[in-house]
Amino acid sequence: MDVEVYSLSDVLNAVNRTIQRNLAGPYWLYAEITELSYRGHCYLTLAENDPSGRIIAKCRATIWKSTFDILAAQFYQQTGLQLAPGMRVQVLASPNFHAEFGFSLNIVGIEPRYTLGEIALRRKETINRLAQEGIIENNKNRRLPLIPQKIAVISSASAAGYQDFINQLTHNPLGYKFYTALYPAVMQGEKSPQSVIDALLHIKKDVANFDAVVIIRGGGSEMDLKAFDDYAVAREVALFPLPVLTGIGHTKDTSVVDIVANMELKTPTAVADFLVHAIDTAWKNVEDCSQRLFSYAAYSLDRERKSLTQMTEYLSAKAKTATDMEIQKVDSNTYRLQISAKRLTADALRNLASKQESISRTVRFTISKKTSEFDLIEQKIKSISPEEAFKRGYSLTLKDGKPISASTLKKGDKIETICADGRIESTVDEIYGNKQERKISVK
Repeated sequence: MDVEVYSLSDVLNAVNRTIQRNLAGPYWLYAEITELSYRGHCYLTLAENDPSGRIIAKCRATIWKSTFDILAAQFYQQTGLQLAPGMRVQVLASPNFHAEFGFSLNIVGIEPRYTLGEIALRRKETINRLAQEGIIENNKNRRLPLIPQKIAVISSASAAGYQDFINQLTHNPLGYKFYTALYPAVMQGEKSPQSVIDALLHIKKDVANFDAVVIIRGGGSEMDLKAFDDYAVAREVALFPLPVLTGIGHTKDTSVVDIVANMELKTPTAVADFLVHAIDTAWKNVEDCSQRLFSYAAYSLDRERKSLTQMTEYLSAKAKTATDMEIQKVDSNTYRLQISAKRLTADALRNLASKQESISRTVRFTISKKTSEFDLIEQKIKSISPEEAFKRGYSLTLKDGKPISASTLKKGDKIETICADGRIESTVDEIYGNKQERKISVK
C-alpha cells in the first residue's frame, strides 16, 4: 500500500492551521513564571507543577513590547509588584505555533488579583504549617541577653540598610560599644532563600560568640521580599538557638520570618535603636537597684536609731519614779544599753560601707572583665569577618551564591565578585590552562 510522504514543514504548517482553526483563543490560564527576560519584548517560560512539585506542563510565552508596556504598568499600579520568576500569574493568552520556533503563547492580558491572592494563600499555608508543627513560637521564647552586644548580621554587604545599621550602632549617642560580624547573603531573587539559610547555618557553628542574630535589608517590592515567606527559611529562624531580630525594611506587610522571629522591627535603623535602648535600660536598672539598696539600708539604720532613742526616753522616765537602788540599776542598764547601741550602730555602718565598697569593686571588676572578654571576641570576630579580608585587598567570587572552582565553570556562566566597595557581575568568556592551573577570562 502506498503511503503519502509529507515534508516536515507541511506537517508543522498543518498543526498551525489546526490550532488557529480550533484553538485560536484567547484563553484565561494560570501558571508560574519560571524564566523571564526583557529585550524590547518580554519573553517568559510558564510552567505548571503537580502537588509534589514536579513540572507537568511547560511552554514559552511572549508579551510584545506595545502590550507589555501597558500590562506591566497596570500590574504594578494594582499590586506594587514587578513580573518576576517564581510568581504565579493568571494570563489571557492565544496559542501560537510556528514551523521553525515551535509552540508558544501570545499573552494579551494579566489578572493582578490572582497573583495577590496566590501570595496571600502561600503565606497563610506556610504559617499554618509552622503552627501545626508547634514551632511558630520557638524563637520568641529565646531570651535576649540583658546586654546584647555581640551581634551576627545577615545582609548584603553593599546594602544601604546594612550601612545604616552599622552607622547607627557605631555612633549611638550613649556611647555603648557593639561587636558585629557580617554573614553576607543574597537578599532577593531565586537564590535568596538558600543564601539566607546558608548564612544561618554558618552562624550556628559560631553560636557561642554571639548574643543575637539580626536579619536586615532595605525596602523592596513584595516579590523582592518573598524569600522571607519561604517555609524553609522561616523554619530555620523559628528553630534557631539564638534570638533572631528582623529589620527587613517593609511596612506594608509582615513576612512569615517576621512572625516567627524573636522580635520584628520594621527597618535596619529601628533594630539598631532597639539594641542601644536594651543596653541603656539594663544599665539604668542596675543603677536603680543599687540606689534602692542603699536607700533601704539608710532607712533601716534610721529606724533603729529612733527605736534606741525611744527606749532611752522610756528608761529615763521609769527612773524618775524608782528607788535609789532601782535608779542605780536603771542608770547602769541604760549606760550599758547606750554603749551597746553605739557599738551596734558603728558596726552596722562599717558593714554597710564595706558592702557598698564590695559591690562597687565587684561591678568594676565585672565590667573590666567583660570588656576584656569583648575585646578578645571582637578580635576573633574581625579575624573571621569577610569585611576584614576585603579591606586587605581580597575579594570573594561566587556563582549561584557559592564560592567558585575553576573546574566547575564553563563559558557563559554568570559570576559575582564581592570586594570592599561593592559587587561586580561578570560573564565567563574563556577558561584556559591545564588541570593544575586553570585561568578564567571574564567580560
